[in-house]
Amino acid sequence: MNKEYYETVDKIKFELEKIRPKLIMDGGNIEFINYKDGILKVRFLGECAHCELSHITLKYAIEKTLIEKIPEIKKVLQVKMSVV
Repeated sequence: MNKEYYETVDKIKFELEKIRPKLIMDGGNIEFINYKDGILKVRFLGECAHCELSHITLKYAIEKTLIEKIPEIKKVLQVKMSVV
């Protein structure tokens, strides 16, 4: 991984920290999973993980905000928690 990659990941984590309090207020949270080739993968936690409207939050709040602030991001995908 190069310097630009780590700088982008740092920007992503910084912006996620600004989004996180709104999710926590609703009993949820968000976790950075991976960033590669313009695709950011995140996982919803808590209430957000089970919310039927999480795809709307992802698309119109999180993805929209992150793409506006970090042009390297082309898409944000939700990773579902697996149950063992």
